[in-house]
Amino acid sequence: MAILPKPTTTTAVPIANGRRPTPSRRKGFGPMKKGGILNPAICSLLAELGHLDELLIVDAGYPLPPDGHVIDLTLTPGIPRFLDVLRAIAEELVIESIAVATEINEYSPKLYQEVLKIVGDIDVDEVPHHEFKEQSLGVKGIIRTAEFTPYANVRILCGSAF
Repeated sequence: MAILPKPTTTTAVPIANGRRPTPSRRKGFGPMKKGGILNPAICSLLAELGHLDELLIVDAGYPLPPDGHVIDLTLTPGIPRFLDVLRAIAEELVIESIAVATEINEYSPKLYQEVLKIVGDIDVDEVPHHEFKEQSLGVKGIIRTAEFTPYANVRILCGSAF
């Protein structure tokens, strides 16, 4: 004699206006963010940043400190791209100024021009790459992208919304 599984009972879901409610309309489910950055770790980091805190967005080859707050987004080479991440951050964060390695002008001039377009009319500090790395040791957070373009790194000095 075969043992059959116990039949499951289902609770009828009331139909409103001729449609079954979607999970977001059922009790206990709240709305999720409509847009902007959806990554919870990045949302949390941005919410913790204060005026004059620093945030680093780096390429795939940047040497990460062992004790830093790192959010590693690398998936495959080029996904996600540095400019996409910078653009998303710039839409949600007040940026007072940025710092880049001077070498970006020589090795990645197109990328540098795009960075300038994204951040708009703010102060840009250009420092040699070795100094950039030394000055970036005390940043509050680091977001690592999968960018394979040389010197695709930016240090953001957070501004204030008021």
